[in-house]
Amino acid sequence: MAHALFLTCAGALFMFRGSSERYFEKLKNSVFITAYTECRSEADLSAVKNRIAAISGVKYIVILTENEVFAALEGALAKKDILISIKDVEIPSILKIYPGTLNYERFGRIAEQINALAEIKYSDTGGNAVKKLFVFASDFKKAVRFIAAMLILSALASAAAAFVSMEYLSEKFRFLSERNVPRRDIVLKYATEITLIPLSSLIISILILLALYQTTGGNTMVFPTYPQTVLLLLLSFLPSAARLIKSV
Repeated sequence: MAHALFLTCAGALFMFRGSSERYFEKLKNSVFITAYTECRSEADLSAVKNRIAAISGVKYIVILTENEVFAALEGALAKKDILISIKDVEIPSILKIYPGTLNYERFGRIAEQINALAEIKYSDTGGNAVKKLFVFASDFKKAVRFIAAMLILSALASAAAAFVSMEYLSEKFRFLSERNVPRRDIVLKYATEITLIPLSSLIISILILLALYQTTGGNTMVFPTYPQTVLLLLLSFLPSAARLIKSV
């Protein structure tokens, strides 16, 4: 039981870490700075894009030309049956700049540098709505650290319990070792017990983690990767291996 709990806690930690990282990545990709420029030609827009890309912290940039902005406006206005003649109005080109950060101070510094460029007429950071998103991300990070710490402590406690539960094997190993039975023979004699308990515990923990993963439909949780599963397999043998090393 302690083995299964240990592996489940370790697997849950992997899942939680992967899921939180994916969620933070989504948050980063939802935050951007909108910059308006009167540049029209492809060469001028490319030059502005390169200058912005040179700013430290900018992840990537999307350009919406005057024609693309007009097409979007025209489509929106047509749906409301209030399409008006705006073709004579000069519509600025728009650049959507993704800083790829959830640090509000860093985000603000990037916005200031973008706004200081001569080619940029105006920039918009999203106001209070975006600021609240940064506050939420900061609070969520604290919650993630707390939950991760709880999972680590639970994994360590259950690992200790699993180690204690293997005391009977330690006594058997010691008994044979004191009688000069070769270590290889001891391992072969108790190979079934050494492997069966860890493997059955691993199967139970994988089934529990799979059930947890399926409850979210795979949309929220991230199932342990292949390297993480191999690591769980190795961890499953840790208590019995520790007992063997200690006793023989």
